[in-house]
Amino acid sequence: MPATTWAKQVHQIVIRRWQPEPLSEPVVDHDLPNLSAIERSAEVVSFTCRRFEYWISPQGILREWFKFNLRLALGLAVPAVLVAPLVTLALQQFNVWIDLITRTTSNMVLVPLSAMLVIGLICGLISIGKSILTMRMRQQHQRRDQYNNY
Repeated sequence: MPATTWAKQVHQIVIRRWQPEPLSEPVVDHDLPNLSAIERSAEVVSFTCRRFEYWISPQGILREWFKFNLRLALGLAVPAVLVAPLVTLALQQFNVWIDLITRTTSNMVLVPLSAMLVIGLICGLISIGKSILTMRMRQQHQRRDQYNNY
């Protein structure tokens, strides 16, 4: 069985669904004079629309085209209306989870780095303090040596 493309599959579906029926020529209602004013107006508008449709497409192709597009629109709109809010909710929840994971991970990285920075600063201050004390001790020792040499 040969593989068919999606375009061929769509074409087959359209051909199966496409069944235009010829329209009968519109006729004015015989009881038109006996109808009320609103009913007569509605009947005249209906007759005018049917006559216009018959004039444009007596084979029923226009009517079938409208029906097909209405089915297609409903076929696309119903899932979109039902599924789109669920997808939006899922994406929002996913965004919240990603934000939480990002904050947690950054905290897990920043806390040890902060602790290492503090420890490094303390060690640096101790080293500087030792250096200062060592330099002072040397200076005092050199002064004593100067006095003792004379």
